[in-house]
Amino acid sequence: MKFSVITDGFAALRDMVADALVATCLAHGNEMVAGTRGINFALNLTDGASPRPFRRKSQSVFVFSLIQDEHPDDGLKSRCYTALIQSLSNLLLCVVPSGRTGRPDVYFTTPEAGFYHIPFDPEAVFERLLPIASARFATENVFTEDLPERLQEGSPVVRQIAMHGKELEAMGVLPTPFPLREVLSPVALRHLYKIYGITGASYGNLSARESVPELGGCTFWMTGRGVDKSDIRRVGKDVLLVSGFDDERGAALVSQPHGADPAARVSVDAVEHSMIYRSYPAVGAIVHVHAWMEGVLCTRQNYPCGTRDLALEVLDLLARTSDPCRTAVGLKNHGLTITGSDLGEIFDRIGGRLLTEVTMFA
Repeated sequence: MKFSVITDGFAALRDMVADALVATCLAHGNEMVAGTRGINFALNLTDGASPRPFRRKSQSVFVFSLIQDEHPDDGLKSRCYTALIQSLSNLLLCVVPSGRTGRPDVYFTTPEAGFYHIPFDPEAVFERLLPIASARFATENVFTEDLPERLQEGSPVVRQIAMHGKELEAMGVLPTPFPLREVLSPVALRHLYKIYGITGASYGNLSARESVPELGGCTFWMTGRGVDKSDIRRVGKDVLLVSGFDDERGAALVSQPHGADPAARVSVDAVEHSMIYRSYPAVGAIVHVHAWMEGVLCTRQNYPCGTRDLALEVLDLLARTSDPCRTAVGLKNHGLTITGSDLGEIFDRIGGRLLTEVTMFA
């Protein structure tokens, strides 16, 4: 893979870690190039207090930002997540001095709010970057204004999604949407929408099947990208009907009502939900939450949301459970994917069992 290094200012510890990481990338056969044309990933060395965003031309370019922080206190997670958003990164690495081991600690922060740290070892860091840098996004949407008239104001299934979205909030597992507009400039917001179709950051999603024979054999409703899951109101914006998935293009096929919001996008996890519904006809609903349950099988890698890699690993985990149509599997440093016959059955099953703090693994 090809990569570039972009440096903003000087920070001794950050730059020492970056030099060692670059040497490791080169030792593994990757090529460092000048400029950003044709690269697979970028190392963005920036300032944690005022992070410089890296504006990629394609979502297939992954950005790993490195910052330095002197204080591993209770506010570090918040500072790191804000810097991740402001730098428009796929992963933030924060280098912090450590008197315990004689070498710095590296704190990893993901857009899914994963947060963990390890003593700095360039090989160990590279092993965590590689699956992300080589992942394949499948988050495009293809819209057709063919939603049947009878569904344009919703359906009992849509009302179930809205009701259970409120229930997630009551259970305390629906984090508050991140205030993107408070930390990003209008230019950065436009770039985020252009590359990822994101207008807001809100975690978790719900989906449920609804048979719409005139649109195909695997149709399901799913919450929209970045919307507040506790306030589902509008068909075509807060909840959308997925009528299929174009695997070659990596695009959800979305049936919209006439005059739908052109900025609407279905959740980036549509690729995963579509794979599950196609593989397991008895699955009638899927819930994804940033919460945890004891004893679940867990993915090995911290793949980004919306990648085929994460979807395929979830599908593999489901196949290894005793009942893939009625189970929960863990997404490393991220949350849970939960399947069931319908949303009511899922919520009856998980009630009282969800841990609001996701277990983190280095």
